[in-house]
Amino acid sequence: MKLSSLFTKKPQEEEVVLALDIGTEYVKSVLFTVDRLASKINVLGYGKCRQHSSAMQGAMIVNMENVINACDRSVGVALINADKFRITKGLETKTPLPKRVIMGIAGELVEGVVIMANYERDNKDQKINTKELEEVIKNIKEDAFGDALHDIAEEIGVSQESLVEINTKINATYIDEIKVDSPIDFTGSEILYRAYSTFAPSIHLNSMKEIAKRLGLELISIEVEPYAVSRAVKDARTKNFSAIIIDVGGGTTDIAVVEKGAIAGTRMFAYGGRVFTKRLAHDMKLELNEAEKLKLEYTKGQLGHKVESAIKKAFSKDLTVWAQGVEIALSEMDEVEQFPDKIFLCGGGSALPEIREALLEHPWLQVLPFLKFPKVEFIYPKQLDEVVDETRSILDPADVTPLALARMMLEVTY
Repeated sequence: MKLSSLFTKKPQEEEVVLALDIGTEYVKSVLFTVDRLASKINVLGYGKCRQHSSAMQGAMIVNMENVINACDRSVGVALINADKFRITKGLETKTPLPKRVIMGIAGELVEGVVIMANYERDNKDQKINTKELEEVIKNIKEDAFGDALHDIAEEIGVSQESLVEINTKINATYIDEIKVDSPIDFTGSEILYRAYSTFAPSIHLNSMKEIAKRLGLELISIEVEPYAVSRAVKDARTKNFSAIIIDVGGGTTDIAVVEKGAIAGTRMFAYGGRVFTKRLAHDMKLELNEAEKLKLEYTKGQLGHKVESAIKKAFSKDLTVWAQGVEIALSEMDEVEQFPDKIFLCGGGSALPEIREALLEHPWLQVLPFLKFPKVEFIYPKQLDEVVDETRSILDPADVTPLALARMMLEVTY
């Protein structure tokens, strides 16, 4: 190599990675880079595309071609927006195409289980390393997976053989009774690991893998969305944080309970924003697309009082059923002795003002072990930890989940 080439060679571009949130109503794409030294992800572009009405059912892919087309268009919009951002920064080159993707998974057939593992270390002065942690996870799988798979298969009504592990993560560690975010490089003798293992029917995971393949992308990992959100909210991994996080999507509602910085449980049920769209379509004799448009105008307060009153009345029964669904989902978390007094909302379906009202009006103190009546607030993208939106354009609670998926790259080893 000539000496002069050392001075003329352009600096190597950082890898651009894609986070893909395949929802019932929208596919959402986030283009980002990872700064591991600073422990943050930098968002470069964001795009979303509406799904075909027959593409998804309860967060399950039922029409592969329609979903792939929506994914392709969503990534295209994200690239266009990323290029526009680069122009504002004075960069002449286009945004590099992503070669790898991290994908989200949700739905009522995705189940998680919390597994507690106590260990007494032989050498308390030796630092915990990745190899030791991998051995812990291996032992957890050998000791607990049999019973977990049996219980999950019975609960969701599928054969045990059809279930596969999505992933197993240590989401909280207590070393000599002191909570640490990550055990790596710590020393100690008494270790309590709190692991979170997730499972889904193999057909669900294989569909996600096929999408990545058809898009020409290497699949880094598949992450359970309520878990990703609960890890991303600012301070959510500290012992002072306890909350119920509810992500209301188009086809499902995903719930995570966080106790003192650790996942206590997750539940998902097939009841989301599409139910309310169908209610409008039925009661007002509209096509689905027209009903969805009317619903969005309603959430933005763009309709007259008479129409708003009619819509509010149409939604009333469905909202009662939805709130009862949240109650049932929480009641199934046997491992939770007392529920936190904070509820955080995100997801496109949470934009309906009645969603928050339904939670505020539900008799929580009478039906579940709450110490006091919970406050209900929204999660906004700016409240996510370790996520830097370079574009400063992602502002809505509906867009929290794809950003949280991108943040999971900081927890993925590769």
